[in-house]
Amino acid sequence: MATKANWNSMERAQSRNNVTRRVFSGKNSMMVMNELLPSAKPNLHQHHHEQLTYIVEGTCRFVLGDEVLDLVAGDVILIPPDVPHSLEVTSNTPVFNLDVFSPIREDFLTPDA
Repeated sequence: MATKANWNSMERAQSRNNVTRRVFSGKNSMMVMNELLPSAKPNLHQHHHEQLTYIVEGTCRFVLGDEVLDLVAGDVILIPPDVPHSLEVTSNTPVFNLDVFSPIREDFLTPDA
């Protein structure tokens, strides 16, 4: 059976200062729409999940291990498990990025995570 939702009506959770996210999850994969304001600070982190990131709007600098990638709307990257990474907004407007995780990020299932 299909599960239907609409990003525009989903609750936004504050993940850190100047960053919000909306989460849509199944049992084995998860989509997360993030909004990062230009004042958001990069947050270098890593996790055991494979991550696909699609830049929906804005421009940003993505640090992925030893690589630095300048990304624009339409760009897609694959982040392997356990690779340190961060995103820095380089535009004067917010960055919207859509992340897909497998397996799901259990820590994102609670509103205050």
